[in-house]
This record gives sequence, structure tokens and C-alpha cells, in this order.
Amino acid sequence: MIVLRNIMLPGQGSPQALLIQGDRITWIGSDQDASRWQQPNAQIIDGAGMLALPGFNDCHFHLQNGARVLNVLRLEQANSIADVQHLLARYAAANPHLPWLIGRGWRYRLFAAGQSPTRHMLDAVVADRPVLLTAFDGHTAWVNTRALQIAGILIGTDTGNPCSTVVIGDDGLASGELREAPAIDLVRRCIPPPTEAEIRSSLLHALRELAALGLTGVHNMDGDEVQRMRYRELAADGLLTLRIRLPLSITPGTAPQRITEWAIDARQYQHPLVQTDAVKLFVDGVVEAKTALMLAPYADDSSDCGAAVYDPSEFANLTTHADAAGLQVCVHAIGDGGVRQTLDAFTHARHINGHRDSRHRIEHAEIVDPADLPRFAQLRVIASVQPLHVEFGMDQHNPWWRLVGTQRHRYGFPWRDLLQAGAKMALGSDWPVADPDPLRGIQAACTRGKLDFSPPDSPFPDQRLTVTEALAGYTTWAAYAGYREHELGRLAPGYLADLILLDRDITTLPPNQITTARVMLTMVGGRVVFTR
Repeated sequence: MIVLRNIMLPGQGSPQALLIQGDRITWIGSDQDASRWQQPNAQIIDGAGMLALPGFNDCHFHLQNGARVLNVLRLEQANSIADVQHLLARYAAANPHLPWLIGRGWRYRLFAAGQSPTRHMLDAVVADRPVLLTAFDGHTAWVNTRALQIAGILIGTDTGNPCSTVVIGDDGLASGELREAPAIDLVRRCIPPPTEAEIRSSLLHALRELAALGLTGVHNMDGDEVQRMRYRELAADGLLTLRIRLPLSITPGTAPQRITEWAIDARQYQHPLVQTDAVKLFVDGVVEAKTALMLAPYADDSSDCGAAVYDPSEFANLTTHADAAGLQVCVHAIGDGGVRQTLDAFTHARHINGHRDSRHRIEHAEIVDPADLPRFAQLRVIASVQPLHVEFGMDQHNPWWRLVGTQRHRYGFPWRDLLQAGAKMALGSDWPVADPDPLRGIQAACTRGKLDFSPPDSPFPDQRLTVTEALAGYTTWAAYAGYREHELGRLAPGYLADLILLDRDITTLPPNQITTARVMLTMVGGRVVFTR
């Protein structure tokens, strides 16, 4: 038995205590009454008056990619092309043994309107070794000439996907800009893969970092069968320090029978730390690369609305098949056209298969046409959003602002509109796209202001969340999004003992001071996985 004493719970004015037996909470009450329940051999943890909350659950995450990024060149702080060149030169000099120079995190705002990343900018710094620098969102890559030569695509190539492009420069050769995964993978497949020992080491490093942020669960949105086995092995070895929900990735051409096999496997494998009863699809890309699917053309072009990843019929059929197999369907949809096509596919699935508690999800939903807002509630579709993404959209130097256009700004990141329309909402970070710190996500959700930076009498809606709502997005709403609201997301008897202690009460702090709080203890299933 563990007895956690002298803690504060939201809304409680006096110290509380809770008892944990095995992996679950068995009692919560006054700290004065705790001694009546504790056993002689109980482990006592003094909470020192800190705030106890359910553990944070990030509903959109990329654990393996994030772990890998911890060991590459980081470019988030670069404010100019010259900064990227300087950081790359310094990294190359410090790592002469690396056959490939890999980096991530550069922002689209580095390039003025009409300007794009080119191989020549990187060749000026490193010409003898291949370079691959991925944008912060992972949807665009910037490579040098040597990388294009090794991949055999300097003269360009057709990716076979309308949403993905090897951009051609004015000289008729590949410019060094690659849009979306099929194009990026033409280069990425040439990089020597890490060993299994290296992958496991990086994951364990990441797990330690995430425990310190109070993360007790993540919904990992780029799953495959290899990752499925890897996380199951970590769980079996007692090394997994958070709960993972792992939707497996469907791509164009995926055989329906394979989806059926995934569903059977998910039902046969039951482990409290690993769930695999979901799938993930991309219906479009991102605004910054003009690969998000829009209902009307981008503001800088009279005809370009982006492109769908799938033929609509294939997309609807795969979604319907996954739904029939009993799997939750999670769809990356950023543009208002992508959101509508996804809602249409969910409607088709319900028409064919009938109604069930499917809890299908739209990941991101950055731009939603007002006509589609009520459809989330009608179809019981969860809006899985990432508060820190609004920092990219609200940056007027980021292409998002220019490409979406002023007529659609009011429909961007419509969190309050979705809630008022009755939608369920889950929150996450999209790490490594954005900082995985849930406190940063909560603060961004509560302080984002109005999207157009206009005065208080602006007609644009205020989409901020309350602290209570943002906390729910990482706890109770997140548990619902993973079908675990009966045992996660609350501190209550019978619930799993996934909890954190904060050194201050964020429910009473001004929203712009939420990140001053620190996680002091993280517990998963009654096991302390971090203490400061």
C-alpha cells in the first residue's frame, strides 16, 4: 500500500490523502482520516501541500520520432537562413564522423513570400556530406545536392502521390525542397537505419524526459507493426513508464484484410500499458506547404486548393472497413476541405455499418467551415487539437497566415466554436512538432487571444479555453478519447493511480503564469516514475 498524504485537490480547502493498493486508488479523504486506513507496512509519501492532479495524457504524439529528434541538430531557434547555415556548419564540424547530417525544427517564416529553401543554401555550408533538415511540422524537408544525388532524384521524380512533390528549381533540377512523406522518404530511405539497441536507448531517454513533464500517457499517431512489437516488449520488460495508445497507419493501397488482422490482434493482446485498437490516416497535408485540402483556393492562388492524399472513394471505403472491424479511426485533417471529406467518410461508414460508439477522431482540425461544426457532435467525432499549433498560425510571418487569407482567419483553430457546437475535444502537442510539455499546452490554450490580432470589438471569435477545460483536454477528455474514462483521467477510488504533483495550484494562477509550475512527482499505476 502507498499512502499519499498532505496533498491538495482542486476545489478542496484542506489537506487530503489517498490510498493506493496495487495499481489503483482505493480511498480518498481527509488527511486526518488517512491513518485509519493505512496498513503498518504502507509506504508514506508526503505531498508537502502540493496540488495533485490526474496524470497528463497527450492525445497526439510521435514518441519514436520525438526520441530520435533528441539526438539530431535542433533548428527551432533559428531566425534566419544565416542562422541555419551557422548551426549546420557548427554541427558538421563537431560531428565529422557522421555520414549524414540530420536536423529538424526550422520554421517556414525563414523564407519571405516567393522564397523557398534551396539546395544551394546548404551546399554553401556542407557540400561533401548529405544533409536532410526537416521543418518543424515534418511535412517539408530541405536537402543539399549531395543528398539528392545519393537518392537519385537530382533530376526530379514523380512521387506517385498528388499531395507530395520533389520541387523543381528554375534550372530544371530538384531545388532541394521536398513536400510530404513520399518525397521525403526518397531521401530518408538512403540513411543508414539505427540499430534496435540505439532505438531502445533513445526511447528510454525520451521516457525519462516525458515523465518529468507529468506525462502518464500518449496517443502515438504514427504506429506500425514494428513499433507495436517494440512497445509491447518494453512493457513486458517493465521499462515502459507511460501508457501508449498506438493507432496503426493506413496508407493508400493498404489491403482491407490487413486492417482486419490488426483488429483481431488488438482484441487478442490485452495490456494495461499498450492499446492498438485504432488506425490513423492522412487525408491532407499542411497549410504551409499548400498540401492541406481547402474548400476554396489558397489566398495567393486562384485555383490551388491543395490535394487529397486519397481518392475519396478509397478513403471512404478504408474508413468504413476499419469502422466495421471495430477500430477507432483517427484522421489527420487540417484544411476545411480535408475536414469535410473526413466527416463525409464517417457519415458513409455509419450509413453502411450502423451506429456504434466509434469515437472516431479528426486530428488537428485547424480550419473548419461553420457548416461542418455541428457535424462533429452529430457523428460523435472527437476534435483532437494541439494548442501550441496556434503559435504557428498566429505568427504573421508564417505562411499559414498569408495562405489561409483574411476571409478564413476567423475559422482557424476554432476550439470554442467546436465546444459550443457540442463536440468532444482532446488536447495534445504533436511532439516533436511542438513542445511536449502539457503545462505549455494548457497555457497556450488559455491565452491564445484573437487570431487576427485585432482590437476588442473585432468580429473574430475568441477561441480560448478555460483552465478547467484545458486540464480536461489532457485528463478526462483524453481518457474518453481512448475509451478509458472508466479508469483514467480522474482521481477517484477504483481509478488507476496515474497522477502528478505540482508545486503550485495552476487552477488559481493567472493563465499566463501556468508554466511557472513544476511537476514534482509522476506516478503511473502506483509506480513512481519521476520525482524531482
